[in-house]
Amino acid sequence: MHHRVWMRFFGLTALSIIEIGLVFAQTEFPALNFPAVQNGRLLPHAFAGGLNAPQFSLADLNQDGIQDLVVFDRAGDVFLTFLNDGEPNTINYRYAPAYACNFPHLREYALLRDFNGDGAADIFCHSLAPGSQEMQVFQGYFENKMLRFRPFLFHYPGCSSCDNTQIYYPSTIPGTWVNLVVPQTDIPGIADVDRDGDLDILTFEGIAGGHVWWVKNTSIEKGFNRDSLHFVVEDRCWGRFFESGLNGCINNLSPRSDTCVSFFTEPPIEVRYKKRHPGSTLMLYDQDGDGDMELVSGDVSFRCLNQMINYGTPNQAWMAEQDPNFPSYSTPVDLPQFPAPFYLDVNNDGRGDMLVAPNTRYGSEDRNNVWYYANTAPNGHNFELEDRRFLVGDMIDLGSSTHPALADVNADGLLDLVVGNAGYYSTVPFGTASLYLWLNRGTSTAPRFELVDSDWLGLSAYAHVNSDYAPAFGDLDNDGDLDLLIGGSAGSLLCFINKAGPGKPMQFQQDLRSMWANMNTGTFSAPAIADVDQDGLADILVGRRNGSVAYFRNLGPSSNPFFAASPTIARLGAIDTRTPIGVGFSRPTVLVQPNGERWIICGNLEGTLEAYVGLAPTDLPLPVISKRWGNVDVGERSSPAFGDLDGDGKLEVVVGNLRGGLSVFRTELQSCTVNASAPATKSETSVILWPNPVTNVLHFEWPILHSFRWVISDALGRVLVQGTTPAEQVQSLEVAHWAPGIYFLHLYSSEIGRVGQTSFVKW
Repeated sequence: MHHRVWMRFFGLTALSIIEIGLVFAQTEFPALNFPAVQNGRLLPHAFAGGLNAPQFSLADLNQDGIQDLVVFDRAGDVFLTFLNDGEPNTINYRYAPAYACNFPHLREYALLRDFNGDGAADIFCHSLAPGSQEMQVFQGYFENKMLRFRPFLFHYPGCSSCDNTQIYYPSTIPGTWVNLVVPQTDIPGIADVDRDGDLDILTFEGIAGGHVWWVKNTSIEKGFNRDSLHFVVEDRCWGRFFESGLNGCINNLSPRSDTCVSFFTEPPIEVRYKKRHPGSTLMLYDQDGDGDMELVSGDVSFRCLNQMINYGTPNQAWMAEQDPNFPSYSTPVDLPQFPAPFYLDVNNDGRGDMLVAPNTRYGSEDRNNVWYYANTAPNGHNFELEDRRFLVGDMIDLGSSTHPALADVNADGLLDLVVGNAGYYSTVPFGTASLYLWLNRGTSTAPRFELVDSDWLGLSAYAHVNSDYAPAFGDLDNDGDLDLLIGGSAGSLLCFINKAGPGKPMQFQQDLRSMWANMNTGTFSAPAIADVDQDGLADILVGRRNGSVAYFRNLGPSSNPFFAASPTIARLGAIDTRTPIGVGFSRPTVLVQPNGERWIICGNLEGTLEAYVGLAPTDLPLPVISKRWGNVDVGERSSPAFGDLDGDGKLEVVVGNLRGGLSVFRTELQSCTVNASAPATKSETSVILWPNPVTNVLHFEWPILHSFRWVISDALGRVLVQGTTPAEQVQSLEVAHWAPGIYFLHLYSSEIGRVGQTSFVKW
């Protein structure tokens, strides 16, 4: 005899049932890292998020005395943290995203150095003040064995207008101060230039020209030891050279140690370019162990690095020799565009190695973009190229701008991963965007993704006119299986209808009706499929570059969707993800809670997630749950997809980003126990559903005197199966192949319309 559970759609009570509820808590969603395999190789940092313009530093993150790896990526202004096992002569880093949560939100560049020698790395970074070109410092400290930071405050006597978070130096007028200008495009050099025990700064002279300034730290000289920072401009022509940025990576060198080379040193350069600073990156190190600093620099206009050898002293640098194709004795750097070198011990052998990566947010090499040069010299330095994909090759990194979607593509009961991208850097004059299919080869509690197709459905055929593919699954034709919509940079939609049927591996046929190309979706369209007006038909939401979410109502019959060219509502719920520059890149998804409440979670340009409650066909503002939901921040271009990947009753969110990778977070949409001791009451709006939770076969009926229509959807609002059942007849469904999680039974009556919904759990 079946144990039947009576359930009410509103004011739900039940006998011996645990209901899975979606409960939001204002917490920071923890980052996760599931295994993934590409070309037969396990990616240890699969969901670290990718790298486009990374900057590298060492810091002890967990106070164990070992220098770990910190990466700050200019493409999105985001930190990634990796713990180092410290084994000599090995490279073994472990992605540890929890430590990145302790870093301040910075922009442009961030270099970690321990200026006060306390073992806690500090940060020299671009100022956070709007519109500034200055530098500021964050002081590191340990709390509960985790590295944290606070702003370092400077002291400028007699200057009431000075910003004490920024670096100033005394001017030639006694008692006055000048703020140090460091172009935001640059990466300055931070090192003990004069070997006096404190850290100095090397930077190009503001935004005006090609001489390097030595901004000397006088803390030791003034008797403050290393626990303070006091800067003066010691030398306005450090190294005696000039960088014009007009002749490859060749700089103008001075023939004398006491003469600053002028801009007009041969070869002649036109006067109209005078005092031009094109943008540069600096790496300081002692090549030959003679106590003075050599300089390796990159230029915004070129793919090469220049190494200059210091023939001077620690207090008077003189660059008398250069290698404009550094390292010419090995494999020269050839990295588009604007390479930046970083000096650090990568392999735990006690010797400084070199990492080189692009220094621009957009348009540079974005897959083979971190060149690792090991220092193979027993003494001194000899940089040999060992890897063009350091760290990047250990991540899912598809180039730039990724957009994930989750669905069971092969009908094995596990959620698979489909990812669209904007493409990757290529010298070929054709687009490189496509869809990537990662099948879930794991289990219901331990996902493991494997790349099986890097051009799924042949989307690369459209890449010459389209990119930024954004996939979304939903049942458009009301046949119980999931169809596929794909947005892109061109703004039109591509539609693929699944002809397989419910519970079968997806088989797609493209819907070539002109309707999809004619819909006014704006540029960079990012669709979602949901029944917005709750009429039983799948409607379309479209995120757009302008930050709005357009709503297109389904005007067709249930089996043949039809949409007008113009949106039914151009800015649904008044959602607006635009930043001050007027661009938003909204990417909506829809979540449905057990009580029927529907949320819109929206990705955006800033890299956060915006959450709104009460999906409805309205242009009035929807209530905002949070503009930084879960404190998720993946850098620029966040693009979310939801699913319970590990069967724990909590939804994970996979988030794409500008850097071409993916991140995963566990949300607080979690399980809760409901007191279910009260007996249920049968009524017109009651349904009998058993067993709950269900493992293999679900049974339900509506004990009234007319037939009813039912729809079952998952927690994301995607319709899985639907049908009509005669009066007083039991409906049975085989659900053994469904993924564990929360599901919703929606009930409709031809006489009284939509009655409501209830939920059940699949183990």
